[in-house]
This record gives sequence, structure tokens and C-alpha cells, in this order.
Amino acid sequence: MELAAYGLGDVEHQVEKEVRGAWEGAAVEVLEVTRLGEARIVEEFAVRYRVSGVVEVEAESPAAARKQALRELRRRFDGTRHARIEWEKEA
Repeated sequence: MELAAYGLGDVEHQVEKEVRGAWEGAAVEVLEVTRLGEARIVEEFAVRYRVSGVVEVEAESPAAARKQALRELRRRFDGTRHARIEWEKEA
């Protein structure tokens, strides 16, 4: 994602705060931050990050539970700048 921030620390703080606002208890790991353009007071950054956590759902099968959890996560992040997260399944 891309965002405006006051520096690298602010980038990490914004991502962590916003993701945890949508998914309480999620672990957020910032993997890469790249400055876009010239250095200014407020700079533009591209950020790559990983989010992990547990979503509890009730379903009839593991496959149905994965689908329901993914739907729930998409709902939680809908309308945020994190709505385009690419979700990976863990075994």
C-alpha cells in the first residue's frame, strides 16, 4: 500500500494501528518501507507488510470455515485502505 507519513516510525505506527483497528489481536509485521519521491516534512511511502492472527468461525467443515473466515476478514477491512490485502491460507 502507499501512504503519507512523517517518517519510517510513523509508517509502521499507522499500519499497525489501522490493521489492529479492523482486526483486534492481529499481529502486524512491516516487511519493507520505500520512500517515494523527494524527502519532505510529510513523505509518501510504499509499504509491504504481513498480518497474521486467528478468526474464530463456526462452520460444518474446514473448507467452509476458511471461506467464512476470509469473508469475515474482507468485511472487516472493506472501506479501509487495507481492503486490497492479498490473503494467503496457512495449512
